Amino acid sequence: MTKRFLIILMMVFWCNVSFAEALQISKCFKERDENLYNMAKMYMENENMSDSLKKGFEKIVEKGGWIDKSEFYNRSFYLVDFNNNIITHVIEPSELRLSMNKTLDDLARKDGDSESMIAFNQRQRNENYNKVWELDFVSKELIIGKIFAYKTGSAHVLEYENDNTIVRSELRIDLKTGGAKEILWPEGTYGISKKKFEELLLRPVSKEEFKIGFEKQTTSYQCEKSQSSESGDQMASSGSGFFINKKGYLVTNNHVIAECKGKSKITFKEKEVETELIAKDKTLDLAILRAKVEPKNFLEFSSKRPEKLQKVIVAGYPFGKGLSDDLKFTQGIISSLKGFEDNSNELQIDAAINPGNSGGPIVNEDGKLVAVAVSGLSKDKSEGINFGVKASSVMNFLDVNTIKYSYSKSSTFSLNNKELNKLLEESTVYTFCN
Repeated sequence: MTKRFLIILMMVFWCNVSFAEALQISKCFKERDENLYNMAKMYMENENMSDSLKKGFEKIVEKGGWIDKSEFYNRSFYLVDFNNNIITHVIEPSELRLSMNKTLDDLARKDGDSESMIAFNQRQRNENYNKVWELDFVSKELIIGKIFAYKTGSAHVLEYENDNTIVRSELRIDLKTGGAKEILWPEGTYGISKKKFEELLLRPVSKEEFKIGFEKQTTSYQCEKSQSSESGDQMASSGSGFFINKKGYLVTNNHVIAECKGKSKITFKEKEVETELIAKDKTLDLAILRAKVEPKNFLEFSSKRPEKLQKVIVAGYPFGKGLSDDLKFTQGIISSLKGFEDNSNELQIDAAINPGNSGGPIVNEDGKLVAVAVSGLSKDKSEGINFGVKASSVMNFLDVNTIKYSYSKSSTFSLNNKELNKLLEESTVYTFCN
């Protein structure tokens, strides 16, 4: 199925969205592990089971296997990307989850599990936090994605013939109910046979235990809502921002915080910090937030008018932290001094802007702000056509709201890569809401 046909389908199904590029199914915190549920029922029949374990299994069975994982995940959502024909399930583990993972690994060592088994469990967890399926089918009510053998962790343990034709995982998203089901099969967990699993576990397992727990894995999620996105509006509940002074004021896009209901957060020094919404402008697509922090650095505005062919650098968090939590850069030139449909508040650049870059800074070689990343045309229809809100428009917005900022009053020398990286790392932040 071609990208163009997929996009046409989405335009038909969500008629209020033009040039839909992505669909986000959010807040997937309710989880049902069918294997855990079946194992709980099996182990409850074991007379030698301790009372504490029995009570735990009873709770799982009573709730039909459904568990609320909101304590363990900061974010859990599916992003259907019609540009690249992929579906990504992004799970951002909470500090509690990461701490529990470490405790589980320590307990496994004490119980005599091999280091290879512990390493396998760690690898499996990490893969589960950022799974990607190839988009296979789209209808008004159902989306299906598939992972083929050569794209899974099976290569870590076993090799299969014709791996490129074997489906290892299938994802089904019910758009009517917000339910999602991930199925992993066959040949055991991530390609592990019963014999190999026993070698890693250092103990024999019964056929029934292997079949229920490891031969086929099915996990269901119940999500709260789905959200279609226009060009530049993917990842609407997360994006980028940057400090404009040392009092914790920062600028981002309005569409980044629009769904947050005044409860946006930023990641600052590896910690989540709540922010206050100070002002927003839907027309300019700008917003001002304030966090009770003292940043080491902030960005000054360029006093020079932008020029065509001027070199620029874009900083931000494309695809949120699902890709990685490292600040990323792209570079290019200013292509036009007007934005989409002759918008004089914007300029056009050829540097890449992806979902999650929204609200991030576009700076010159001096590290001075030239614009704020806001959107890009569909990659299916264009290449290197992206837009930013001009620094002059941002300054007007700040002036109206009496927010102090700085701008360069004289010509400065270009920063070297190390200096520019340090400035942007200390002034650019990831902003999101659960």
